[in-house]
Amino acid sequence: MEKKKLLLLGGLGVISLVAFLQLKKMSTPPPPAPVASAPVAEVISNVEYVDILVAAQDIPRGSRLTPEYMKWKKWPAEALEPNLIDIQNQPQALETYATAVTRHALYNGEPIMLQKIVMPGDRGIMAALLKPGMRAISTRITADTAAGGFIQPGDRVDVVLTYQLPRSLQTTMESTQNNYASQTIFENVHVLAIGQTSNPTPDGTAYVIGSTALLELSQDDSEVLTEAQSRGDISL
Repeated sequence: MEKKKLLLLGGLGVISLVAFLQLKKMSTPPPPAPVASAPVAEVISNVEYVDILVAAQDIPRGSRLTPEYMKWKKWPAEALEPNLIDIQNQPQALETYATAVTRHALYNGEPIMLQKIVMPGDRGIMAALLKPGMRAISTRITADTAAGGFIQPGDRVDVVLTYQLPRSLQTTMESTQNNYASQTIFENVHVLAIGQTSNPTPDGTAYVIGSTALLELSQDDSEVLTEAQSRGDISL
């Protein structure tokens, strides 16, 4: 009798265990279905790029651009704006903008925007060249008084005045001669523009054109230079 009870209890236990496992399995939610994602390599390959003109180094305000100041850099085509200079629309941009002047400072890697540069001959170029509070003053020059024609815009020069000494400062023995003296009136002056340049001719020699230089000076110094020109010759 006891044996039958044990067998009955064991069978009930097995049935209860099986029923419990089935109920637990039915109450457990199914795992979420995996979300399909596009391959990363495929997404990257769909991005189109175009070369735009950027600063190759830090460029101060009022600087004349040269090919060394500029370079091409890849830029997302969808982010291209009309004020950017791209190689598709302007393949000769390095040459086209080689004489432009920066209205604002540009930093290495920064896109060169049309609003930040001014071309020679355009209105506003003098404002781009001059530092705040400074003046542009011109002076007469010749090949002999401007380093043989090799001074270029952006150079810095000393301004020398050569004048004739008054008769009262000349000795009696030299009274029949004209004596001259030279004096440096300004140092390290920024040359904004130069009306002369050294250009190679087909035979390899050079010739000089122009007769004025445009210098950046303060208002007081501009008045001094104007007065000095009436006293003698100016050399750079």
